[in-house]
Amino acid sequence: MKNIILLLVCITTFGIQAQEATYQQDVIKYLEMNGTTEQYSGAIDQLFELLKRQYASQNIDSATWIALRDEAQSETGKIKALLVSAYRGTYEHEDIKNLIAFYETPTGKQLLTDQTALDDNQQNMAAAFYNTDTGQKVISKRQEISRSVSEVSEFWSRDLYRKMVDKLAEKGYTKQ
Repeated sequence: MKNIILLLVCITTFGIQAQEATYQQDVIKYLEMNGTTEQYSGAIDQLFELLKRQYASQNIDSATWIALRDEAQSETGKIKALLVSAYRGTYEHEDIKNLIAFYETPTGKQLLTDQTALDDNQQNMAAAFYNTDTGQKVISKRQEISRSVSEVSEFWSRDLYRKMVDKLAEKGYTKQ
């Protein structure tokens, strides 16, 4: 009897872990589709422009900047994980799957690139999506998810800035 209970607990645990991994993978896919991942790469670029201005008098060689940028780029995995947590509190896995399916359509792609260029048919398809349960959730939870993403982004960017400043300090560079 104990073996059967232990087996059921193990199967349930592995099943839950697999579902969590799939949810995370799907959210990350959605973030890549909707341009969020690209936005964080842009944020890293802006961070390095700021750091280069702040450390302009230090004559930091390009190899140091390249190494720091490579390290900062590896931090995009961390922001994705944080964003998965933010999305988990708002959207069910089925919602994420529905969002991916919609944004894989020509209408969804057009909506992401330039919604003002939607033709009449695409506008009707977008309206139909936003009338679904997932679409309604997107509309009703827009401010909530925006606030969560903003908090996560602020935490991540502050942490990344501090890490880069600490790395520069370790190399003997100080802000001017």
